Amino acid sequence: RLGLVFFILASVEGGLMIGLFTHTAGAKDGSEGLPLLNWSKQYGDLRIAHFFGLHALQILPLLGYYIAKNKNQLFVLAGLYLIFITALFIQAVKGIPLFF
Repeated sequence: RLGLVFFILASVEGGLMIGLFTHTAGAKDGSEGLPLLNWSKQYGDLRIAHFFGLHALQILPLLGYYIAKNKNQLFVLAGLYLIFITALFIQAVKGIPLFF
């Protein structure tokens, strides 16, 4: 169930990019980006939160296996991860680059 929540939230982020016809907030797409990933270095980029949101499906099970000792610790880790991707999303919507 927890993975489904993250998948739906990341899909909503992807849907926002489709609806806006852009992945950059604060400028047109195509500005200088990070090597390999091409995430914008000057403006907010919605792809970052989308990336970490969808990859929660791989990251959370690994955290659960290697770090969490019980179900409650896993829920705490998942909550912290949710806060992390929410912060990335808000930062991008405000037009703030990942590294500023």
